[in-house]
Amino acid sequence: MISRITAGALAASALIALCSSLPTGPVAACNRMDGCIHDAQLENYGMMHDGRMSEAMRSGAENVEAFRSTGTMASQPEQPRPKPRRPPAAASGR
Repeated sequence: MISRITAGALAASALIALCSSLPTGPVAACNRMDGCIHDAQLENYGMMHDGRMSEAMRSGAENVEAFRSTGTMASQPEQPRPKPRRPPAAASGR
């Protein structure tokens, strides 16, 4: 009986050791108490204040304008206007 308990404990510890040696993915990349949202906020704040964000917005606007000027925008068929719905019938108090 004791030998089975010892063997089970040894197998469990071997399994735990094996699992802890496996490579972890991005799930364990941020395990700080305050989370990683502060990193994203600081990056956004930095981009706003050093001009990278306005540069990216200008670049994006230029790309949109270039796309529109080439005439490659697909023509979209006009969609029919939805018919007005009738008001729901009054509920009967049966």
